Amino acid sequence: MLDRFVNGLVAISLVISCCHGDDECQEVVVPMCRGLVGYTHTRLPNRFGHVTQSEVYRAIERYWPFMDSDCHKNFRLTVCGTFLPKCSTGSTATVLPCRETCFSAKRGCSQKLKQGGTKWPNRQLKCNRFRRKRQGSCLKAVPNHMAPAPLRYAYCEQNTFSACANLSLQIRTLPNMFLQSDERIIQLEMNQYEALLQSRCHDNLAFLLCGVFAPFCPNDQQPFVLPCRETCEEVEMACAEEFQRLYRGLPWPAKLQCHRYPSGSSQQACATPNDAAIA
Repeated sequence: MLDRFVNGLVAISLVISCCHGDDECQEVVVPMCRGLVGYTHTRLPNRFGHVTQSEVYRAIERYWPFMDSDCHKNFRLTVCGTFLPKCSTGSTATVLPCRETCFSAKRGCSQKLKQGGTKWPNRQLKCNRFRRKRQGSCLKAVPNHMAPAPLRYAYCEQNTFSACANLSLQIRTLPNMFLQSDERIIQLEMNQYEALLQSRCHDNLAFLLCGVFAPFCPNDQQPFVLPCRETCEEVEMACAEEFQRLYRGLPWPAKLQCHRYPSGSSQQACATPNDAAIA
């Protein structure tokens, strides 16, 4: 009985300690969370002692593919809300996910995490430690009444993403290499790079972003063409430092890691920006 009482006090202290801080609210810049979780600001350090968003990024990067695959509507909110709790100006408290939010995500994603070679992170996302929604302020579950749209086969269509409006290659393919096919989510994620685009760190940044998030479809024989690795490397070299400056020291995003993309000297087709040719 005493052990249960002590464990209960520990759980309560974890909730309380995570929800107060002396630092001001800061804008969420971690790419798998920014603009995708229903709030815009957080406060660090979090309950795990992360004091920068760069540390948070490295801690949750491995869950990014499962967020993109949409194993459950509440998985992104649970992970982001735990590591980057919601912060409101004028309040000393931060807001964590509700217990119900966590459990709904766990039910929906545990099997897919296992299939992907990992497990539900019980140490960090122990759902019983979160307060119930009736117990006070917490991040409420997103309704998951509608079944996720079936993943469609790749087909070519007009590119409607705003960052791609001035490119020569205007036909795209979805889903992309991250199995994203929801145009709203893709646009929200691309919006995160608006400040970097405005910095004009490299002329081919928009080309790279469009080719990554909405691969090019130059013709029926080549319906899924990614940017060439050499273009990616040029953009990264020119823009990585500016990216860190704009986004609180975050590393160059995993989705833009150039080793993912084919070289122009390989047998796999890739797109180049100079003349919109296919190498």
